[in-house]
Amino acid sequence: MNNLIKVTSPAWIQMKSIINNKSKIGFIFAASSGGCNGFNYSLKLLDTTYYNKIKDSQKIKPTILIHNNVKLLIDPMSEMFLIGTTIDYQTSDYDKNIFEDKFLFIPDKDIATSCGCGISFTPKN
Repeated sequence: MNNLIKVTSPAWIQMKSIINNKSKIGFIFAASSGGCNGFNYSLKLLDTTYYNKIKDSQKIKPTILIHNNVKLLIDPMSEMFLIGTTIDYQTSDYDKNIFEDKFLFIPDKDIATSCGCGISFTPKN
């Protein structure tokens, strides 16, 4: 399943930096209804207690990607909507008119479409 959701090196590096500063073990990647395109991407911090609860209590085991001790738990209820997504991290580059650091969620264009903000998407039929 690791190839169904991709995480770039800059994204893993930023996740590692965040969890080191926040005493967390990783992130939960999910989709929720809403936004201008039907679904919103969600990337939230994950602590050990919640991780163990989800990992041990789910009837359907969640997909967990691990890189450099950073865990990325894919929400089992959202996974079918997230397949083909790449998580990237963009840093500011004023020469290119990029004025903020942020995670980018890039859908596989054969599977989903995204709006201009990059936080909302619609799966294709």
